[in-house]
Amino acid sequence: MENKKRTRSVELIKDVLIAALTLSALWLAVQTPLAAPLRGLLREEGRMTAPGQVQETDRGSGALPMAMVVNLPGGSELPLALPEGAEGARRGLQYDQAACQELFQRVAGPLVETLSSAGAPEQVSRRRWEGALTGALGVYMDFQGKIPLPVLAGWLSEGETQLTATVRRLALVVWEDGVDLYYRDETDGRYYRCRSEVADPFVLAEALGGLTGNGAFYAFESELYQDLDPDTLLFPEAPSVPVYTAANPMNAGQESLQTLVQDLGFSLNSTSFYSTDEQVARSGDDSVRLSDRGIAQYQYEGGVGGGLFPIPGWGEKGALFNSVETCRQIALSALGARCGEARLYLRSVTETEGGWEIDFGYSLNGVPVLTEGRHAARFLVRGGGVVQFSLYLRSYASGAAPCLVLPPRQGAAALAARSLEGAELLLTYSDSGGDTVSAGWSARDNRREEG
Repeated sequence: MENKKRTRSVELIKDVLIAALTLSALWLAVQTPLAAPLRGLLREEGRMTAPGQVQETDRGSGALPMAMVVNLPGGSELPLALPEGAEGARRGLQYDQAACQELFQRVAGPLVETLSSAGAPEQVSRRRWEGALTGALGVYMDFQGKIPLPVLAGWLSEGETQLTATVRRLALVVWEDGVDLYYRDETDGRYYRCRSEVADPFVLAEALGGLTGNGAFYAFESELYQDLDPDTLLFPEAPSVPVYTAANPMNAGQESLQTLVQDLGFSLNSTSFYSTDEQVARSGDDSVRLSDRGIAQYQYEGGVGGGLFPIPGWGEKGALFNSVETCRQIALSALGARCGEARLYLRSVTETEGGWEIDFGYSLNGVPVLTEGRHAARFLVRGGGVVQFSLYLRSYASGAAPCLVLPPRQGAAALAARSLEGAELLLTYSDSGGDTVSAGWSARDNRREEG
């Protein structure tokens, strides 16, 4: 009997030692740079979601450009350039979400490497910017919305960048021993170049290999489009896009509101529901009001730093990224499973007193949707948490009928006739609350005072 007790004690000590060694090994692995993939396996991605919510999806990724252009210059001195003496080629992708995603996946690695290793920004002239887009091997990206570079870096790799600009348009360009990052800072309208001696130009060149031209060009390359924003991307033919059906997915009254607030993380056991001219849900200091038109408004009325949606790391360096990502996850929780074929993208981040206003929009296959309020979701972040947001809940499905879109030349003439010289010619869907949405040319004014 004594021997059996001694044996059980020895086995118990062995089990404890094995468990301790295992935990120690895991802790050491997580602390080392080589364990980044392991760290990803050990943690949950995104916010914890209630039943009915969706996790991060391709549709919700704010980092996906809505237009891309690959410049393939002639001359064999550049890696993977066209043969000596051959004319350059240009391949543009616009209003085609799947094609943009495929190309972006190719160049995401070089973009991450360039952002993380970029040197100090150097202001360049408009002419230098145009030369970067057309004179060297590289790729141009247009995100449509205005993205702070720390947010873009965080989305791509959970990494950081020393760059602080807010951009919509940027380009990676091959030079002798590295990769240049060119961008237009949306806060001042100026153009900048950052040189990376770490990013491998041959990796970028290889990512762009095998592509051929399709006739894409910029407005600044043609006298016929001199009245447009010079960076307007154009093609010889009119774009072909479908008509979409649109609907309010929240037409079941209180039942819809109950499902919505549950997806947002409310506990139904502690939430009361009642009706005024709107459906209302309240849980402590948090409330959501839902109108018959599918507009949901959240309000937190408690003290600083409280509420249902705190921002991780508030007051630290990553507060901006954490704020945008928290808002994006909230928007996905509410809209992701309800918006049909639409995708959410970041429209803008505006600094306010004590925080930020963060806007997201809908797009349909890379075409922005102009809703009644111009946004799909708008958030107010203040004092360490989300204190307000409004959601415009819409569901979209593509139909068989194509939209009748004017050729780009006629669209540009229509802008000029309305005295909109200098505006960008942009295809958009217009949603005024009806049951269908069609695409047509719109004008976007991107001008800023330049020094």
